[in-house]
Amino acid sequence: MSPLVVQQLPMAKDFSSFLSKEGAARKKSPLKGLLRFMQGDMISLGGGLPHPSTFPFYSLTAEIKGMGPEQSPVTTPVPVDLTTPQEQQKAVRGEVVTVPHGPQANKVESLSTSLQYGIGTGIKALREFCKEHVATMHAPKYQDWDVVLSAGNTDAFAKAIAMICNRGDLIFVEEWTYPTALETLDPLGIGHVPVKMDGEGMSAVALKELLDNWGSTPDQGGVAKPRVAYLIPTGQNPTGATMSIQRRKDIIRVAQEHDLILIEDDPYYYLQFFIGEDQKQTEGQKDQDNSNNGWMPTLFSMDTDGRVIRLDTFSKTLAPGCRVGYMSMNAHFCNIIQYHNEVTIQQPSGFSQGLLAEMLVNHWGQEGYKRYLTENVRTEYLYRSRHLQAAFKKHVNGKYASFIEPSAGMFLWIKVHLEEHPRYGKVKDNVLMLELFNKCVEYNVLMVPGWQFSCKPKPTDIDPSDLLGSWYDEAATYMRATFAYATFDQMEEAITRYGEALKAVFAA
Repeated sequence: MSPLVVQQLPMAKDFSSFLSKEGAARKKSPLKGLLRFMQGDMISLGGGLPHPSTFPFYSLTAEIKGMGPEQSPVTTPVPVDLTTPQEQQKAVRGEVVTVPHGPQANKVESLSTSLQYGIGTGIKALREFCKEHVATMHAPKYQDWDVVLSAGNTDAFAKAIAMICNRGDLIFVEEWTYPTALETLDPLGIGHVPVKMDGEGMSAVALKELLDNWGSTPDQGGVAKPRVAYLIPTGQNPTGATMSIQRRKDIIRVAQEHDLILIEDDPYYYLQFFIGEDQKQTEGQKDQDNSNNGWMPTLFSMDTDGRVIRLDTFSKTLAPGCRVGYMSMNAHFCNIIQYHNEVTIQQPSGFSQGLLAEMLVNHWGQEGYKRYLTENVRTEYLYRSRHLQAAFKKHVNGKYASFIEPSAGMFLWIKVHLEEHPRYGKVKDNVLMLELFNKCVEYNVLMVPGWQFSCKPKPTDIDPSDLLGSWYDEAATYMRATFAYATFDQMEEAITRYGEALKAVFAA
């Protein structure tokens, strides 16, 4: 984006009033203040930085997939469903990335700096790559936004919540949502209000109705209206739902009308399946695909106020063990997250940052990374999704269970049709669902019980870790299956077993 265009964009609104007591109290680390003086001819006897000569790591080397400009593009995507170590090794061979011990002219990073203490934004080369990626992919609509690195979206979510929520606050969440988010909120004394969902995720209409009528029910009397909404807009976990462009616009409009902060948790953003004219699954997705060079516009890209806190991670695109992600938001919020990092994780692992910086900046570049996301990540999960869906349609009686076809992510959200069970109405739904889960375990196929994604309070007399004895939400007539990890043959066998388990339970 040209400097002239940036100058024409508005500045973010002042959201200081949204800061929690903890967030408002965050200050710069006094010791980190010394780092800005360490340049030029400065000789430091200040900060207690270990000497790089004591680092027992002389270099860090990895073989990576070649995605540089000289590499020919993939023309016929093939699922990476390899079973032998020899095939896997052959597939991953490409370029060699080396991070040296000390600075070198042809290297963007060295271990002497990436393994050293640093500021809470993350190392410069990687953070700048992430910021450039956000700028080109999402084209933020206000000037003063920034990026700070995280140790993944779980870390990022916890810090965002700490920044803007106090004990006793409530936040809006999707009625079926990521359990770890709820487990993060509960010990902090932060409550959640479920918002109805449909095939596109959180309903903007339902969110607006809750806000417009807040205080009209006995449980809301005297309770402050929530000022934060947490949502997973793409390939939602667990439902696999993806918001349309119009739904995203509607959510932004409601947030502006009621002055909400939106936490856009988007780990599955690059696992979108509409990748080519012959592979797009619906007419609606063709419109979506043309909207952003093949990628769905994000809430962050529609935000003109600075009210969206966007969470991105390399966990789903590169590897979960990297423990590196990045947060995009208004610059004021970025500063506070930086200060929080500096008294907790400092910054993500220097090994991960050094390797990622060298790979992404010096080898792949922005275009190489985008090619990797398109040719490898989204293509792989597209084929995996199709395979699990085909197996389901082949081996599962649609009278007993069904799913909504996902357009992104890693999951099938399976609806079990208990109304077809001979004992339906004679026993509680959760009893029948527990029987089905136990039968699945007996048949050696494992799926996640739907109640684990429920927003309803867990009964105190139930042990949620007792999966064979607990199914506490009667409305949770769902099971979540993933196509992310098992081989294609294993998926086929698993769904065959699931179909047999359903048949056995519905015959009872």
